[in-house]
Amino acid sequence: MSIPVIIVQPPLVQLNGPYPSGAYLAAFFRGLALEFSPTAADFSATAADISAPVPGTNPDDASPELRALSGRTVDPERVLWIDGSNGFFRHVFSRAGLARLFSLSRAEALLRADRAEADGDAEVAFQLRRFVSTEASWVSWIDGLVSILSAGDRELCHAFIRSPYAPRGARMDAFLSDLDGEPTPDDARLLATLALEDLSDFIVAAFDSEFSLIRYAESLASSERSFARVESGLDRPLVAHFIEPYAETLWDTLDRGVLASPEEAGEPFLLCLTVPFPGCLVGALAIARSARARYGRRAVISLGGGYVNTELRGAVTERLSGYVDILSFDRGFSGYAALLAPFPGFPVALISSAGPLKLYAQAGYERYEARVTESIVPDYRDIDFTRYPRLADTPNPMHRLWSDGSWIKAFLAHGCYWHRCSFCDVSLDYIAGYRQVAVKRLYAGLRAQALSRGVRVVHLVDEAAPPRALRDFALENLLAAGGTDGSISDGAGLLSFWGNIRFERTFSRDLADFLSAGGLVAVSGGIEIASAEGFKSVDKGIDLENLVACCAAFKEAGILVHAYLIYGYWNEGAQGVVDAMETMRQLFAAGLVDSAFWHKFVLTRHSRVYGEWLAGKHQGTLVPSDEPGDFADNDLRFAGEGDSDRYGAPLDAALQAWMAGDSLERAVRSWFPFPMPSPRVEKDLVDGYIARYEEKRDHERSRPCDPKARYWWCASKPVIAGSAGVASVAGSAGQATLLWWHLGEEVRLDLDQSLVADIMAGLGFAPRSEKATGEADVKALARLPRAVFKRLRANGLSKIAPL
Repeated sequence: MSIPVIIVQPPLVQLNGPYPSGAYLAAFFRGLALEFSPTAADFSATAADISAPVPGTNPDDASPELRALSGRTVDPERVLWIDGSNGFFRHVFSRAGLARLFSLSRAEALLRADRAEADGDAEVAFQLRRFVSTEASWVSWIDGLVSILSAGDRELCHAFIRSPYAPRGARMDAFLSDLDGEPTPDDARLLATLALEDLSDFIVAAFDSEFSLIRYAESLASSERSFARVESGLDRPLVAHFIEPYAETLWDTLDRGVLASPEEAGEPFLLCLTVPFPGCLVGALAIARSARARYGRRAVISLGGGYVNTELRGAVTERLSGYVDILSFDRGFSGYAALLAPFPGFPVALISSAGPLKLYAQAGYERYEARVTESIVPDYRDIDFTRYPRLADTPNPMHRLWSDGSWIKAFLAHGCYWHRCSFCDVSLDYIAGYRQVAVKRLYAGLRAQALSRGVRVVHLVDEAAPPRALRDFALENLLAAGGTDGSISDGAGLLSFWGNIRFERTFSRDLADFLSAGGLVAVSGGIEIASAEGFKSVDKGIDLENLVACCAAFKEAGILVHAYLIYGYWNEGAQGVVDAMETMRQLFAAGLVDSAFWHKFVLTRHSRVYGEWLAGKHQGTLVPSDEPGDFADNDLRFAGEGDSDRYGAPLDAALQAWMAGDSLERAVRSWFPFPMPSPRVEKDLVDGYIARYEEKRDHERSRPCDPKARYWWCASKPVIAGSAGVASVAGSAGQATLLWWHLGEEVRLDLDQSLVADIMAGLGFAPRSEKATGEADVKALARLPRAVFKRLRANGLSKIAPL
């Protein structure tokens, strides 16, 4: 017998696109009875091992609901992925939603306005009263605002920026007052984004202080040891008046769809709730409670995702069983396979325990896990990308990528190929369990979905995308699009892509040029602690010279760069903070980084440094304290961690200025309102590393053609300057000028006409052909004069293999 599987992303994640876990779960469950069905080849155990019982397990002790799932198949046609984050956003930010919001908050808003005025805060009083007074305007305009952000409704753009009856809030006022001149329709998306943020401010002030446009009640779940406090979030107004009513609309839809089964009334189904962030937990529990009230134990509810995987491995509260039956850890593939379709001899451990069943990666299923991970392609068929708002919340081009545009998201590899950084959760599977995917298969699947869903950009959500996999992905992209010259294949051209990498020396200028030509528009990566001593202390595996060279290569190739930074390490004092800050100032001043973000260090139970402390290291600098609790237990306190809180605001202020191109010559000490040491970093440190990078780059480009290498032409098709034309001069005597465009710049090469044919053949442009893939002919290149080959290498001819 088969069961339905419903996958729901609870509110709220980033609004511009679906979080990818649902796409992977949907693909897995749809393939569970087919390509992902466990077979004998998936197991490394011997026949004796397979026939032996699993120690400590007793399926008879499991709940009837869990036993009812075991051995069930999954009907691919009854697998449904619902993005409840997007659905909830549209539930609230709609005419009906805002009308209800104002009716519930009107009196409280006016009361708080009176209090604010009495306390001397006239601005807060003004804004609250204006919202209440202009309620009708907000309600009438909200659908139009969402349309402007989702579909780019140009007609509404004109009306929105001009109409004296359009709603306004504090953020919108500030934007309009800073404009040089009148707003234009091109400003409408930014203004509409600010309108949503103004509405969010009103919700926080007058209705629910835990509301956020991205995540809800995050402060209730972050590092929370007590489930009772998390559970208190279910009493908040947004849950009762919006999240649970939205859930009821979901169940009504499901009862008319995949759960409609008259011949199997009361059949069980699996409901998977994904919690990638703390701010999704309260929404997930509210949806679980609603499902339990509607369906009783017919709904077998599983909670998984990044937050669950890291924070709840040690959860012991039995009260959680009132909401969910399963906690799914690690990738989930082998756990769900063992639960639903167990291979003989490897039953899942369905034993009674405090709280829900904990479903880990299954022992003995390693080959199965590897097979699924390598071959799975996320499935976005359930998603309508036109329903996602593209928020224009910052002018910084790199920061805009996270919110302005709806991406298809996927992994090139699961886990991290370095997995040694001391601050990271290196003992958990999502970091330590490194496995690459089949790039050709993944690209083909993503391209087909991109074309069918009308989305042209892929966001690679790896912990650190491997350089070789990125190169292969770019190659598939170029081949599918018809090559560098833009020849038509399926008519869609290149997909754009971006994602997270590890800054390392493999990302040379050659590779950066090829990735740029192959569609890469941006990278983000962890610098973490920008100092020589800092890199060593956290075992980043790179040095500052590598970092500068990597960033320089990307920037020269036209690729945006974002850096993640961490402050407040257990062993970092004021000197370390100011040294890292000075290095970042120089990186911004040199134009090597477009944006960055400082995170405060959090000690985690599954980090390498905590494991080292348990083994007796760091005794003088790291003093963890483990608060007792029954819920989230990954984050730990340590002595002195609060001392670094004072650095946060100055670091953020400096970054905001640097990202806008301001205050790049200002001394870093001056950002702090308290004494700080002078940086030990040389004033020309980054400039010196840039010079060394350029020297090595030019040396590489001056080397002769390598017959064992693979080259790719990353520039436009060369043409002959003048009236002659390629055909009339090929093999002729005399001089010719070849010109082409590389990275937006014109390149000219004066040479003998007799070399034109060899150059064109060497670059992959076959005689009498208008089509080229970009693959260079190494033999033809080797025949070219050294000076000509060197000029080509410097202006579009990239060496892409071996890596």
